[in-house]
Amino acid sequence: MAATSMEQKAIGVLTAFENAGKAVSRVTIDGRKIELVFFKQDVADEFERIDMRHGET
Repeated sequence: MAATSMEQKAIGVLTAFENAGKAVSRVTIDGRKIELVFFKQDVADEFERIDMRHGET
């Protein structure tokens, strides 16, 4: 079997995550370690549309 470089492995992992719908912002290769950093998705405020005032009718 042909040797696969770490860059090729990182591209394969990156492709797999992006095909699964994850947005990757950065890929770092350090020796045999591949690190992926994902974009943070904005979490909508669940209580944004709820009137939270107390004691007023």
